[in-house]
Formats: sequence, structure tokens, C-alpha cells
Amino acid sequence: MKEIILDLGPVNAVDHTAFEQAIERLAAWHEERIQQGWQERDAPDLMIKTVADAAGELRKAVIFQKQEWASAFLGFWENAAQAS
Repeated sequence: MKEIILDLGPVNAVDHTAFEQAIERLAAWHEERIQQGWQERDAPDLMIKTVADAAGELRKAVIFQKQEWASAFLGFWENAAQAS
């Protein structure tokens, strides 16, 4: 399955409050659309990782299995980041 990776930037530059809000909004969106609990799925819908770039800088990445979910999260992330 194809993975969609969103690089949110350097770990120390990520607004953690906005990130938490975006994750919460994605979970609520997912529940409304899918009507199935996250724990009932075969594979994770998303993974959150800290990765190192070529220069060794730590970056926060969110990995999705579906483009629709990545797009929804990106919208929630951008709105939360603008509001903070």
C-alpha cells in the first residue's frame, strides 16, 4: 500500500498544541465518516514518527495510508497552526 508522508518540519519548531488539536479533529472526522473505531482496523490509519533528515536534524512526520486522510489532516493542521 502506498504511504503518504507529511513532513511537519523540525521537531523543535512544531507547535505541539496545534498538532494535538489537528490529531483530535482528525479522530473526530474519522469517527463521523467511517463509523468504525480506530482499534478495529487491520492496519494503522496513521503513524507519527520523528525522523532525521540528511543533515541530521530531527523532523516530525505523519504517515498515512490514504490520501483522503492525509488531506483532511493537512487541513486541520493548517487551521490549528493559523489559530495559535
